[in-house]
Amino acid sequence: MPIVSNKKIILASGSETRKKMLETLNFDFKVIKPRIDEEEFKAQFKKKNFSYQPSDLGLFLAQEKAKSITKANDDAIIIAADQICECNGEVFDKPGSSQAAIEHLKKLRSKVHLQTACTSIYEGEKEIWSSKISAKVSVRDLSDEEIEAYVHIENPIHSAGAYMLEMHGKHIFKSIEGDHDVILGLPLVEILNVLYENKALKMEK
Repeated sequence: MPIVSNKKIILASGSETRKKMLETLNFDFKVIKPRIDEEEFKAQFKKKNFSYQPSDLGLFLAQEKAKSITKANDDAIIIAADQICECNGEVFDKPGSSQAAIEHLKKLRSKVHLQTACTSIYEGEKEIWSSKISAKVSVRDLSDEEIEAYVHIENPIHSAGAYMLEMHGKHIFKSIEGDHDVILGLPLVEILNVLYENKALKMEK
């Protein structure tokens, strides 16, 4: 069954996982990496907002990623997202190194944490939809040796939470409550609904 794109669709992301997720939906889209300095935008947001939820920051970053490419693509629908991993009030960014990944997993073991996919969709320069959808993830009571072995196998230094569900991350979980797509970084069913409602996609015989 062909899925026809009636409008130009852009994924504003440098994430290979998000790209692969959209590819499973079998419609044409283009990938453009957002042109923002995330650390600078985080600092700006925190300076202006003394009290906020981590997901508020995540949605702000998703919106800024989308807006960074809207002016040059005012005829397109643009999908952007940011991922927030939170446990007991602490936010876990991408670890950036193997040692940091090990430390993150040591803090998360035997605990339940939240993964929140913060998503913003623009049509031209107007936001037409946004969401903050969470899933609960429980990590097994891993030994130090198991954590070190997992990081050695996966090297999850670019993933919030220091694991990759799409690869070997399932080996470290006790349970998941919620949509697996949310943990991977995009709420696909909700995104599809927005695309159909805004006449961006059509199913043909």
